[in-house]
Amino acid sequence: MSTATQTDRKTSNPLDALPEHRDLFYGGAWHAPKAATYVDTINPADAAPIAGIASAGAEDVELATQAAHTAFLQWRRLKPLERAGMLRQAGSVLRAHAEELAMLDALNTGNPVAEMVRDATIAAAGIDYFAGLVTEVKGETIPMGDGHLNYTLREPLGVVARIVAYNHPLMFTAMKIGAPLATGNTIIVKPPEQAPLSALRMAELIGGIFPPGVLNVLPGAKECGQALTVHPKIKKVTLIGSVPTGKAIMKSASDSLKPVLLELGGKNALIAFPDADIQALIAGAVQGM
Repeated sequence: MSTATQTDRKTSNPLDALPEHRDLFYGGAWHAPKAATYVDTINPADAAPIAGIASAGAEDVELATQAAHTAFLQWRRLKPLERAGMLRQAGSVLRAHAEELAMLDALNTGNPVAEMVRDATIAAAGIDYFAGLVTEVKGETIPMGDGHLNYTLREPLGVVARIVAYNHPLMFTAMKIGAPLATGNTIIVKPPEQAPLSALRMAELIGGIFPPGVLNVLPGAKECGQALTVHPKIKKVTLIGSVPTGKAIMKSASDSLKPVLLELGGKNALIAFPDADIQALIAGAVQGM
């Protein structure tokens, strides 16, 4: 099932060109899920279905991981400045499509459009930032006397899995791909089940900038996340999500001792005193969300 569309389109209403179904993106191409499972993603404002989204299973994770691992063997050898050039190109494309991507996130999450435009801008800036750090990945040299030196050499891990939360899908996805790609890793992103549209559109826009298999996007549910966590060729897993999900990932990853990086929510406290300006308080609360 093809989901290809024109990657240079820009529209204030992305639904006009949104395909009826969205497939899995790995190995530089779109693939139907092996189990032929599609799940409707909805507009939370009215619960209306927007599109059918492929749900990756364990077999799809296996294929995507093999593609990412194969790509890693060459990607890691690429000169850092070449990787940086591709990342900067990706950032430019996201910046050019900021309004469209923001509208997708607004439709899929219920967040304000203005806030999602800000997210898209941050997403592009984040990729640019990590592109600028490619020459800063340095080791250390330690003189040991008698003409001997000890030195450290930083090496990429391999395939990295990023599991993204639903509240800022595009920003989290883009920010989470920058560092791994800049340092020579390949990546598999699992976008949120509730709001996968912007990540899939991002893959459509920038996936072709990188060699096939470097950037992969697999929407899916628990089976997908579990398969990513335990796969031996996936060398690191990161999550922005809930405490129960973080605990489950830690348990699954412990068998292989792979590193896990977790962001399990925040507590945004607001203290209001009796003499506070109520209008300023309301504005501050909204701004801080």
